[in-house]
Amino acid sequence: MKILIYGAGAVGAYFGGRLAQAGAEVSVIGRSDYNEIKENGFEITSIRGNFIFKPVQVIRNAAEYQGDPDLIIVASKALPEINVPAMIKDAVRPGTIIMLAQNGIAIEDEIHSAFPENEIWRAVLYIGCTKTAPGKINHSGGPGSITFGKFNGGKTSAAGEEILNLFKKTPCVVELVENIQYFCWKKLLWNIPFNLISVAGGGLLTGEMTDCGILESICKKIMYEIISVARSCGVALEDSLVQENIEYTRNFPPYATSMLADHRRGRPLEVEAIAGNVYRIALKNKIPIPYIEMLYALTASINNKKQSQ
Repeated sequence: MKILIYGAGAVGAYFGGRLAQAGAEVSVIGRSDYNEIKENGFEITSIRGNFIFKPVQVIRNAAEYQGDPDLIIVASKALPEINVPAMIKDAVRPGTIIMLAQNGIAIEDEIHSAFPENEIWRAVLYIGCTKTAPGKINHSGGPGSITFGKFNGGKTSAAGEEILNLFKKTPCVVELVENIQYFCWKKLLWNIPFNLISVAGGGLLTGEMTDCGILESICKKIMYEIISVARSCGVALEDSLVQENIEYTRNFPPYATSMLADHRRGRPLEVEAIAGNVYRIALKNKIPIPYIEMLYALTASINNKKQSQ
């Protein structure tokens, strides 16, 4: 299987490297780290075993790709200013599957409109992985799990089974599902309250949001709002997930969320894909979400001000 990765940061490089170990021909679009990756590949330090990942092709843009990719994995940040269809269109062929391995909800329409004849998949990833230097990746938390399926549901194709079997040859935890939107909404239960409050609260760590105080209470109220919006879309998230997310986070040593880390580095935040789309869906479906509305407005304003400086 020939795989091209757009957005070969820490997460894209790690999962791409594992797929290469399993026998896939994995290429990457490298930009800021192009020279380092071209010469040395990726040096990945992992709690599941260190390894070197040397992509078959390291290219600057999709037009340089040689061949017909079976799968394009989009692992870039889900930001309004990134035109993903334009970035990958020169590599898309009839039969190419496009997998969005990004955060957020309702991010598939643009891709589906641009490539209506291609299968569009969503993937939900969980991993503690960071880039420490050009071409150097540190995997320090979690086994690296991926849940994927067709974005609009339904049974997968033979290619989906092939990807599933490839991942089964790696240390990653993998699941192929027919209801991927459930898992996209489920991840939002964590992403919206903890990521956005960490920024809007002036740099809060996870432990400060799960100390049984008022912030923990607000996190729970936000999660219940998300559940209401999800249910208005036909996705039945369970109320029990609220306390599960709180306990899961409380049991980790306090840490800075990925959105807070991006904010500290002056990088744009994925606030629109993660919270803005939920806000717009709630408006359309007439679901009251006062806590999300306030948090989204504050975090979006903080992001816009930071990016304009």
